[in-house]
Amino acid sequence: MRAFKNLTLAILAIAAGSAARAEQGDMGFSNSQTERTVSTFLSGIEGCAEAPPVYRVDCFQQAYAGTVRVISNASAYWEAEVALTRINRNLYSFVRANTDKSLGRERYNFRVRAVTEAALPEAQALYAQSVDQAVAIMRGGNSAEVKYFKPLADAVEASRDGLQ
Repeated sequence: MRAFKNLTLAILAIAAGSAARAEQGDMGFSNSQTERTVSTFLSGIEGCAEAPPVYRVDCFQQAYAGTVRVISNASAYWEAEVALTRINRNLYSFVRANTDKSLGRERYNFRVRAVTEAALPEAQALYAQSVDQAVAIMRGGNSAEVKYFKPLADAVEASRDGLQ
């Protein structure tokens, strides 16, 4: 839990520094949209940190779904939205295919379902691969995208090993 709080402080410091350096005039991008998106993501992921690993997969999926909702109407953030939606869908499909029906739903920031213990290594591998792809997309755009997506890419990358 302490590691997640330290991670949050580090990411918020990165986001604040990035926002302070951001140039005005980037059409469609805004510091407030970036900060709101990163804050939503971190809030969701931090709440999942307290969940046992079998529940964390669904919790992460729901954290991504909430983050996607925050940027879904900001057309300049389309590439980031697509990258995060892929992670969301991959996790959603994984949870549906590997739900442990012997365990009920629990509340950890969200009402979540458990996956089977045996599926956890596969979940971590899927998540790490999805994160790597999403971060590559967010860091591979034009200069404005790279600048405004950096705090989000950093936060997503920092969560890469969060299912362990």
